[in-house]
Amino acid sequence: MTDILPQISAWILIGIGLALMSVEIFTAMFILLFFGLAFVIVGIVAFSVAMPGEVQILSAMLLGGLLTFALRKWLLQYLQADDLSLETLKTGEVGVLQEFAGELRVSYKGTTWPVQPHHGLELKAGDSVIVTELVNNMASIQKID
Repeated sequence: MTDILPQISAWILIGIGLALMSVEIFTAMFILLFFGLAFVIVGIVAFSVAMPGEVQILSAMLLGGLLTFALRKWLLQYLQADDLSLETLKTGEVGVLQEFAGELRVSYKGTTWPVQPHHGLELKAGDSVIVTELVNNMASIQKID
């Protein structure tokens, strides 16, 4: 059998693998990572087993595909961050009423929210209130006695 491609140096295979893993930083799709890992593994094996170049590349491609198929889904689930709840939408804490252009707004969590109209409550700027709900960019409040 004639070799189509001469044996590739183990260091070159490892270099290709490390280069692919480095490029993965920019894509973050976890595909090049596995193909890079496969090239590194084939490069390490090439230190002790003599293979023609086409077998080395074919082995790296098959191993990369296998690693991608087997580990990508698991890795993405492992790295998937839990959905973070927005701190600004948590309620139950104290805010202070302020008046802007004749409208009462509650200063709460670093921003101001328009106050839902409350009949029978006498509210004025400077009052401390508890924000009970934030819906449709409006704050429901309870006056602190």
